[in-house]
Amino acid sequence: MKRKVAIIAALLACMLTGCADSQNADTLFPRAEDSYVGDVMALSEENGVYLNYLYETDHNGVGYHPIHRFYTKDFLSFEDKGEVLPFAEDSEIQDLAVGTGSFIRDEQGNYHCFYTGHNDYYDTYGLDKECVLHATSKDNKSFTKDYDNIIHAPKGYSTNDFRDPQVYRSDDGYLMLVGARKENESAIVYYESQDLENWTFKGDFYTSRDLYFMECPDVFQMGNKYYLVFSWNNVVYYRVSDNFFGPWEKEEIDTFDGDGFYAAKSCEYKGKRYLIGFLDRKKREKDSLKYTWAGSVLVYELRQLSDGRLGVCMPDQYNEYFTKELLNATSENNALDLGKVPETCHLSFDLDMEEAGRMDLVFSNPESGEEYKLSIDNQDDNISFNAFPNNQPIRLESGTKYHIDVVVEKDIVVIYADGIKALSNRIYAAVGADWEIELTDALAENVKIYGK
Repeated sequence: MKRKVAIIAALLACMLTGCADSQNADTLFPRAEDSYVGDVMALSEENGVYLNYLYETDHNGVGYHPIHRFYTKDFLSFEDKGEVLPFAEDSEIQDLAVGTGSFIRDEQGNYHCFYTGHNDYYDTYGLDKECVLHATSKDNKSFTKDYDNIIHAPKGYSTNDFRDPQVYRSDDGYLMLVGARKENESAIVYYESQDLENWTFKGDFYTSRDLYFMECPDVFQMGNKYYLVFSWNNVVYYRVSDNFFGPWEKEEIDTFDGDGFYAAKSCEYKGKRYLIGFLDRKKREKDSLKYTWAGSVLVYELRQLSDGRLGVCMPDQYNEYFTKELLNATSENNALDLGKVPETCHLSFDLDMEEAGRMDLVFSNPESGEEYKLSIDNQDDNISFNAFPNNQPIRLESGTKYHIDVVVEKDIVVIYADGIKALSNRIYAAVGADWEIELTDALAENVKIYGK
């Protein structure tokens, strides 16, 4: 007997979040009202970027994670376009839950969405738990699902872990990467197609025994290097190669950010390459708790370093967003009191540290009595936050000046270290707190705070 999803609840949620209406959001880290952003699937066109994402709430039903969308022309303001692809209404249909995928426009101008069909009742109905599905659209607004051409996990690969298709144009057609698992290793497999309908399995693209799974795979080129990005267990990783098909080299520090930025894939727009994922939230808005899946969109600008490594930095257009200078100072006596900063602002400074140097950005909240530190430590070579341990390793050198940016929007605080690494956090205690820069064997120069 069919088990119907609560359609009324879904319609009510749609009404509450205004998904039928396009709304402008003046924010750097968007999420729709009463919901959270999961995995982001960006599609860039000449005049804007469609940020398709898995729509998460705290009141999911039998079916969950429809794909919703934001649209932006500059990553400074976002239009909420609402639902793009719904989940199935019957529990015996493969995509009772929708998982990550990708969007692409073909040469005829038609739009294609390849996505994960996930069903928690797979045993009951004799389905695969996960497989790859396809939907098409002529206007990039209304998509029609094709249940006749489902891509199942190849023989020898798990039908429980087969997800996150990423499709590209190739020299002679199209190529698709899919996250998979076989025996004792995780794998990214690949397929080829001439028409985006008939796909031929070609084998393993990349395998690893270090991680159980490699979610949200993506490959792109910058300069003369190729980069493979994937995610697992709340961390985004990358590999480097001279060729699209590898072999892939693991860097000594193979991550961009800490334990809050996830499911990131890349997007090229107006000559720049961006890494777009989401920053998790914490339930009950408690800093001392670990992160919970889904939150707000987080965008990094990617930068190729001189040695071929890949760095992340603050998007350059944020300098156009924060234009009102509120503070210009240099640290004295190893400390600089910043007072109560605006809820939305940009803090920047040049940091020079000795071998055992350390910078602490301290948040002291008079209302809650909480005090936390966001730190850059030259001796330990990391960026860290101490409420619930979160850190990002970084190679630092004494006697070198590093430009530091900190972007704040209410409880979201992202620190960018000289275009090399970043650390994003939810810091609920930072809202309304007194801020201070504390320095040990270090100097902070050109300390500036910009507001809107």
